[in-house]
Amino acid sequence: MNNLIENTITVRTSRKLKVRYTTLSMSRQTIVRGFWFFILCFSLGCSPKKEVKEETKEALADVVTLTSEQVKNAHIVLGDFDQTQLSEDIKANGIVDVPPMNMASVSLPINGYVKSTTALPGSFVKKGGILAVINSMEYIQMQQDYLQTLSRLKLSEQELDRQTILSQEDVGAKKKLQQAEADVSFAKASIKGLELKLQMIGCQIDRLKKGQINSTINVNSPIDGFIKTTNLAIGKNVLPSDVLFEITGTAHKHLELKVFEKDINKIRMGQKIVIENPKFGNNDMAATVFLVGKNVDSDTKSINIHAHLNSEKAEDKLTVGQYVNTRILTCNRTTRTLPESAIVRRGEGGFIFVQTKANTFKQLPVKLGISEKGNIEIITDKVIDNQKVVKSGASILQAVLSGGEEE
Repeated sequence: MNNLIENTITVRTSRKLKVRYTTLSMSRQTIVRGFWFFILCFSLGCSPKKEVKEETKEALADVVTLTSEQVKNAHIVLGDFDQTQLSEDIKANGIVDVPPMNMASVSLPINGYVKSTTALPGSFVKKGGILAVINSMEYIQMQQDYLQTLSRLKLSEQELDRQTILSQEDVGAKKKLQQAEADVSFAKASIKGLELKLQMIGCQIDRLKKGQINSTINVNSPIDGFIKTTNLAIGKNVLPSDVLFEITGTAHKHLELKVFEKDINKIRMGQKIVIENPKFGNNDMAATVFLVGKNVDSDTKSINIHAHLNSEKAEDKLTVGQYVNTRILTCNRTTRTLPESAIVRRGEGGFIFVQTKANTFKQLPVKLGISEKGNIEIITDKVIDNQKVVKSGASILQAVLSGGEEE
């Protein structure tokens, strides 16, 4: 009996321990399963709801909804993108210049002293206008030499006539005839040379032949233009090497531009150039490529482009020496564009609005390409299909949207 009880107890004890072990094992599995179930529920249940709310809030921040009356009062105009032919361009900078024949450096070929001058830098002068009056002893001496040479020529011609008659009668010596001929030739050459020198100075030979000797020389302008610089003062001694005035003409203004080496192959004769200085209108300020340089500057790695302005109106607006920014239109391509009223600019880019449903508009960021005659190229990565674009009134929608964001 004792053995039986012990076995029973043993068995029972073993069973109890086994049951306890089994129960403990099941409790651990339940805890592990419950933990992973909680993690799975959290990831599938809580997080997506939060993301959906954030995405919805972000999407609504770019949407404007108006009433029909508000759309009418805001003058919202809907339409499609325009397909416009635009020109590819190359940026080029340069200056306004004039041909060499429209620039003048005024000097005096003889020595003298400044008697008077009224010319000021920036003032306009006509061709032949008096810039200064110069006193010159050398000029007086040249006139005197001219008149004396005229007298010697007259005497030499009389002697030549006398020796010619004597020679014909075989009375005079041939040597005297030859000397008389040489004296006449020498006098004529001297007179011709003095006449040319005096004419260069501005002397009136006809008046001089009548014995009227002048002590002053008028310095005249060789072209129409504006005085760029003047280097005179009353009483100043001037030399032939001195530049007294620099004058810049106003006719035939052109552009001297520099194009970098990488763009040389894109430049062709006859291409249109648009001047982009802010105070100029692009429609008026246009030029045409007239000459393309053939040598590359080793320092700047660029070539010179010569362009003629297309209108006198453009020439009048430009000043010689003025710095200009230009675009050289090299080729044409068709792209989608919108007018300025459809774009809200932000830096180099901007925003447009598309209609998503009745009276509801969504803001889309875009990049802006080149512009020509009010048409601006629109570059966007988003596909806009079957949606009308706001072509007028975009600024009003942006104002409403900004007000909503601030609220």
